[in-house]
Amino acid sequence: MDMSNGTDPRMDLLMTILDDTELQVIANFYARRYWYGVIVVIGLTALLNMAVRLRSRSRMRSAAASRVKQATPPRCCGRMLDAITSAFRKLIYPQISPTRHSNLLKVPPLGIIVLLFIYLAFVLTLEFVNQDIPGDQHRQAIGVRAGWLTITQLPLLILLSGKVNIIGLITGVGYERLNVLHRWVARTMLLTATLHMGYQQALWNSLGLLQLEWNTDTCPPTGIKAYAFLLWLNLSTLAPIRNLWYEFFVIQHILTFFGLIICIMLHLPSTALFSRIYVWIPIGIYLFERTLRTLRYAYNNLRPGRATLIQLNGGVTKVIVSTRQLKNWSPGSFVLLSLPRFGLGQSHPATVASIPSSHEGKLVFILRAHRGFTSRIHANESTISLHGGSASSESPQDSKSTHLVLIDGPYGGTQLDFASYNSVLLIAGSTGVTFTLPVLLDLAWRAEKQKPAVKHVTFIWAVKTSACTSWIDSELKHAGGELQKAGIELGVRIFVTADEEFAEVDEGKPSSAEACHCEKGNEECSCISPFPKLPPDTKSNPLAEQVKTQERTNEAVEETPRLELPYYASRCSVTTIQSGRPDLKGIIKEAQGKADGEIGVAVCGPVELTAETRRVVAGLEGKGGSIYLHAESFGW
Repeated sequence: MDMSNGTDPRMDLLMTILDDTELQVIANFYARRYWYGVIVVIGLTALLNMAVRLRSRSRMRSAAASRVKQATPPRCCGRMLDAITSAFRKLIYPQISPTRHSNLLKVPPLGIIVLLFIYLAFVLTLEFVNQDIPGDQHRQAIGVRAGWLTITQLPLLILLSGKVNIIGLITGVGYERLNVLHRWVARTMLLTATLHMGYQQALWNSLGLLQLEWNTDTCPPTGIKAYAFLLWLNLSTLAPIRNLWYEFFVIQHILTFFGLIICIMLHLPSTALFSRIYVWIPIGIYLFERTLRTLRYAYNNLRPGRATLIQLNGGVTKVIVSTRQLKNWSPGSFVLLSLPRFGLGQSHPATVASIPSSHEGKLVFILRAHRGFTSRIHANESTISLHGGSASSESPQDSKSTHLVLIDGPYGGTQLDFASYNSVLLIAGSTGVTFTLPVLLDLAWRAEKQKPAVKHVTFIWAVKTSACTSWIDSELKHAGGELQKAGIELGVRIFVTADEEFAEVDEGKPSSAEACHCEKGNEECSCISPFPKLPPDTKSNPLAEQVKTQERTNEAVEETPRLELPYYASRCSVTTIQSGRPDLKGIIKEAQGKADGEIGVAVCGPVELTAETRRVVAGLEGKGGSIYLHAESFGW
């Protein structure tokens, strides 16, 4: 090798391979094609969202004009639209996810899986199509295009992550549902970054130029740092790590992202500085979203609310928040709730179990005590204990028993209007009732004001013990009364799944209001004591004397056998209770048979409940009335 001229032939070869004058033009072409595809998908989804919501409003207008007949589209178009909708729902609804250790692994619904495979195929097609650069630069071309596709996805990654979400606003999908797409875009970025690094490293190594490139170019060291940040971002979002300590996860996630951005900016070569536009855009999006969210947070807490904590059966705390700032939210919305006394800087996602027109405009939350924040508020000495009682928003409040509360939100509540469906089925497991209850309250409130399209409402609630039924007893009674006044049929079915004492009482006896022995003309059923039976130690319970007085009164007037249920509060005559788990297929099929048109199903609870509901609805879709399903599951 003649090096008399002072140059290293290997350097000349390396410079020839690294010459991306043509490669970056081609790569940028496919980067733009990527965004054309993304914009088309978002646009079509937005149009579909607009169409279904307009159809929902059309049904509501028709119902307001006449309850006899619902508005339907023209016969031919209607049949075609219904057929397409039914086929689409059968595809996207099913979900098969592990029922054990669901906090470690949760498989998304089939519709999300199909969308993710389409996205992956789209990106890989853009990566490998028309890769016809000859010679040694062939692998370099593949690597360069992979690098461009990696940073091209950055704006979409940030668009999918924000709580004040532009994509969610135009598509009608809450940010919490877009989060799974956010994580998989990041994983696709990791894949393309691996291709970018792998093809180039393999090429340099095969030509004996690997060491020379690392010694003379700043791109490999900065690139490996960016890759390390991207790898950790993906590893830390895995459920076991993410759920270990969520507050720490959020902080380190943001800091790691900042590190990734800095390393990418340092990594981009001087010959392609215009590629930084794909970095500056997400920075601008992030700052814009954080500004909007901060302004709303400041407004919500300009006059901070006060929270009253009420301890209920089943390790649950009812949090009643009185605030003068937040007065409007949609049924099923949630907020990020912060009580600084129980965790400075910590916020907990909590679904609002009330609507603006109920509970005197207060926000009501039902939180089960786990570890951390929820266990601290449940065990606090200032928490009012109403074990066995029905806690309402009218509980006494004073400065000594209330706590400062900060609210970020509301978010969610993006489901279609259930008042536009002929029949509505609300299914909840445990504290998942915080989603279905406000939907029921909203239907009841609107039934007073207007004529909704809904004619049948079925409320299904699965709880571990009968004591849990006291959480929402007064709300169910109120909603039942309003719906009955409006001529809407309501059925409340409560399933007690793990109460041995209840099962013993229930064995061989009817466990429904149909079995009551009181006079049918009474305003409310008296077969079940209006005050629940309490545990033996009731000395410190403020309701104990009231309960004893009520029990003595009941004993004096009781002339027929009574059905006593442990820790069970009174409820209206439309309620039935039974031990065991609900037969979802039978329940949904029965609701489908009652309906004259499309039915709306909402489910919220553990993954096993929502996954089974999804599978049942997908199986019944097209075998009767069409079924709209909105599912919410525990976790994030």
